[in-house]
Amino acid sequence: MKTLKRTWADISLDDLEYNYRSIRSRLPSGTRYLGVMKADAYGHGAVPVSRALADLGAEYLAVSNLEEAVQLRRGEIRLPILILGYTPPEYAENMIYLDITQEVHSLEYAKELDASLAGTNYILNVHLKLDTGMTRIGFFAYDNERTLDELKQVAALPHLRIEGVFMHFCVADSTAGEDVAFTRLQFQRFTDMLSAMEGVGIRPEIRHCCNSGATILYPEYALDMVRPGIITYGNAPSEELEGAISLRPMMSLHSMIAQVRTVPAGTDISYGRLYRTKETTRVAVLPIGYADGLSRLLTGKASFYLHGAMVPVIGLICMDMCMLDVSAVPDAKPGDVVTIFGYDEDGTLVPCERLASAQGTINYELLCQISKRIPRICHRGDKTEQILQYIV
Repeated sequence: MKTLKRTWADISLDDLEYNYRSIRSRLPSGTRYLGVMKADAYGHGAVPVSRALADLGAEYLAVSNLEEAVQLRRGEIRLPILILGYTPPEYAENMIYLDITQEVHSLEYAKELDASLAGTNYILNVHLKLDTGMTRIGFFAYDNERTLDELKQVAALPHLRIEGVFMHFCVADSTAGEDVAFTRLQFQRFTDMLSAMEGVGIRPEIRHCCNSGATILYPEYALDMVRPGIITYGNAPSEELEGAISLRPMMSLHSMIAQVRTVPAGTDISYGRLYRTKETTRVAVLPIGYADGLSRLLTGKASFYLHGAMVPVIGLICMDMCMLDVSAVPDAKPGDVVTIFGYDEDGTLVPCERLASAQGTINYELLCQISKRIPRICHRGDKTEQILQYIV
């Protein structure tokens, strides 16, 4: 299999397996593993990653929306899929046809889903979403009397089957005392509501609450299933938790030098003439820019790995290209591979968190912003298993 190597992302399925087994080793026996595949598996390629997780033994997958779920089904992924976000009620039959599970966050929404199936024998599988303090979507878990009445009404709807119930932590990746206390409060609210639900005969089969941070710091909260997100891909959910669990980043982003020129002192570089060389400088041009996911916010802040050295970006990052000062690498030439982040061919790891910090964001956003113009090359060892060429 061949692909155009201008700028590309290597996706290591070996590292996915390493991460999966590392995470699994921390979980109580019998805990199900839900792989979070939203945003095209955090930019890594949802279909090949889902297929690999299924082969490894994951029991469930989650996506953000119906379109992402359909993508997995079209890719012949057969694991159960939970939609974590809103789906218009008129698509309830589509979800049933594709064997997709929908989150339910309110009585009103539950009734709308049920009404859309009126006159049929169809039953939609759902997971109840409880809000324990994230204040995003969900039934309030700290107004037990009112919420319990609403959940009883949901349970009585003829076209919905309550398979699961879940919540989401908002600071489980922090070890600060106040955040630890709030995480424990969220879990207490969740378990209190579970007990109240059981008291009125609502006993979902799958209870889940652990995201990446909680999976690392609170494995005792695993219940029936965990939802490791970014740690599945080999990145820590926060700076505090870097190194807290053994992980290997799956994605390595590379680009190939298009041209190298030597310019004299006083030469302006790129749009706006914001950078001017102070001395004779060797300038390399890379075919990667903000249309590929390399944010203009990294202008003057980023540096990439080339032949054992970090070389700085100079001048404004353009839509399709950026320029590097490679004066410290005298043998740099067109065709040389530059590592933006991830593993270089010499084995050196350039953490994506360096770029995320320089951009003023988090590793989640950096990974997700790598555009569909960049092919993903999924491999095990030296063998390429699949190439995601989104445009061609």
